[in-house]
Amino acid sequence: MNGLLRRYAIGILPRYVMGQVAKSFILALLMLTSIFVLVVVVAKAAETGLGPREIAMMLPLAVPSTLPYTAPVALLFAVTVVYGRIASENEVLAIKASGQGAMTVMLPSFLFGTILSLGLIYMSNDLIPSATHQAKKALMSNIEEMFYRILKKERSFDNKGWPFKIEVRDVEDKVLLGARFSHRNRDPNAESPFDMHIYAERASIQFDKEGEKVVVVLEDAAMIGAARHRDFMLIDKERLELPMANRGDHFVGTVQELTTGQIIEEQAESLTRSVEERNRQSIAASLWIASGRPRLVNWTAIRETYKDALYWEQRYNKLETEKHMRVAIAFSPLFFVLIGVPVGIWRARGDFLSAFMVCFMPIILIYYPLTLVGVNLGKEGMLDPLLALWSGNLVLAILCGLVLRPVLRH
Repeated sequence: MNGLLRRYAIGILPRYVMGQVAKSFILALLMLTSIFVLVVVVAKAAETGLGPREIAMMLPLAVPSTLPYTAPVALLFAVTVVYGRIASENEVLAIKASGQGAMTVMLPSFLFGTILSLGLIYMSNDLIPSATHQAKKALMSNIEEMFYRILKKERSFDNKGWPFKIEVRDVEDKVLLGARFSHRNRDPNAESPFDMHIYAERASIQFDKEGEKVVVVLEDAAMIGAARHRDFMLIDKERLELPMANRGDHFVGTVQELTTGQIIEEQAESLTRSVEERNRQSIAASLWIASGRPRLVNWTAIRETYKDALYWEQRYNKLETEKHMRVAIAFSPLFFVLIGVPVGIWRARGDFLSAFMVCFMPIILIYYPLTLVGVNLGKEGMLDPLLALWSGNLVLAILCGLVLRPVLRH
């Protein structure tokens, strides 16, 4: 009898548990991903005025980017439910009675969590950024139609990434009537948010996606004020050219859309731009000062160089943070399952939902806030991204040790 129990513990029961975990995980993942994707796409549709065609294109492309967040929670739910049920039916006691430890039945789920984490790392390196990029392209494929749709509905277009706020009296067949283009004041101490206004009786707008610029053709235009920082081009008060977005915030090529290989390449470029030009200006200034001609030092160029160097340092920090965040988040399924399995066994006499909440509340209150703070600190260069992004996983590892020990000991 004891030998039969031992064979059952070693072979049949782990496979049975693995099958139950896999089925529960797939069902939970489908439910969570569907809700997550629908919420994200609906919110984007409300924000940008997406039509049914754009929404249909966005739905499948939005799925991969949600997996690093939905898959760990789905796995946590699956293991707490499955292990809570088998423990309540005394199957764990049967394993221990056969001379095997609880690890015999726990190990398959730990292996499942490890495989899932490695799969998410692989997807985060290439598949997820590529899908995010394709989703952005699908969103931008009809940008002109969406722009006019928003402008016709709201009578204004106020995108903080654009140099101009656009207001119109009406829109007729893609022609703006009574248009006003208000240029944003980049001086943080300025009293008015705008330093220049361009008025036009009629205006039309074309989007040059390849050149990443917007061309505005003006009729009967008048200009009031003068912009201190020219981030646009105005030709004979008839043609206005402005970028689709500010530097570092293009419609194509945001940090989330870059593969890990592209991130490494951009980091090398950012580091080079941050250091080389600053060194060149420093050497030139030193030579003029050493030769007794400090008046020839181009202080304006030096100030601009250091501003650019600061930008490239910030860009490097963002890339480094994104790189570490992908790995840290991808490992969350392993830590979630290390917590969920012993808690499911420990809460065998309670309901399964309470076991899930016992695990999930510390994750909501500690893990995700630590991760969010770590992302912000890493991007600002205030803390090394490796330490900032792995602090949440470190806390989970400590919790894993606390909950695993009593289950393995008894």
